[in-house]
Amino acid sequence: MHQTDLFPEEAPQLPPYTVRESSRAKRVSIRVSIEGDVEVVVPSRFDRKQLPEMMQQRRDWILKTQAKLKAERADTVEDWDTEQPEQLDLQAISEVWKVAYQAHRSPTLCIPGRGKTLKIRGRVDHLPTCHELLRQWLTHKAHKALIPWMRQLSFDIDLPFKQISIRGQKTRWASCSERKDISLNYKLLFLPQPLVEYVLIHELCHTVHMNHSKQFWQLVEAKQPDYLLHRQAIKKGWQYVPRWLET
Repeated sequence: MHQTDLFPEEAPQLPPYTVRESSRAKRVSIRVSIEGDVEVVVPSRFDRKQLPEMMQQRRDWILKTQAKLKAERADTVEDWDTEQPEQLDLQAISEVWKVAYQAHRSPTLCIPGRGKTLKIRGRVDHLPTCHELLRQWLTHKAHKALIPWMRQLSFDIDLPFKQISIRGQKTRWASCSERKDISLNYKLLFLPQPLVEYVLIHELCHTVHMNHSKQFWQLVEAKQPDYLLHRQAIKKGWQYVPRWLET
């Protein structure tokens, strides 16, 4: 069970941070998301009274990391929050979909499918609604493409799982629960195929080892000998995802 707390009053000079308890964690780890949000992952039964002092010790690193991420976003993003997507480059399944817009008095939006063009019809000047409609379409597309891919891969490498779902996580490509239930991010559709396969194998290996131990990585290597190449590349995987999906 995940638990989340805020401690702004105990560390006033720190940015707000959340605490998540994980039965898989062996030690305290601090993560800064691409949006600059700070998450602290602690092992079960960890004494949280130790956190304020630990966070103060890492304060400079946290602020430096947040500043670096903010600068990177500023360098690569211009007016992405007002963007009307013109196409969706789904590298994972080798498909490129054009997006067309047609203004209409109707208060609803629809996407009639024809060929490889999506037509959004309705109040197309309301970008949040357009973006949400495209998210829904991408989720549906991921169900049709990623789930069969995962089932086949699971069979091929003999690592079964129980259930699978599609979500839209902000900071995770996928996850695996202790019950061997796997959740995949629909944004995987934008990644090159080798990176997607690495993520899928990674999660399937978690059905055996619910950690990142030496044994876990040995299993990953056994299933994907060149995994180290993809392990490094996935760290920059978010560059393939359109920025408007973060709104």
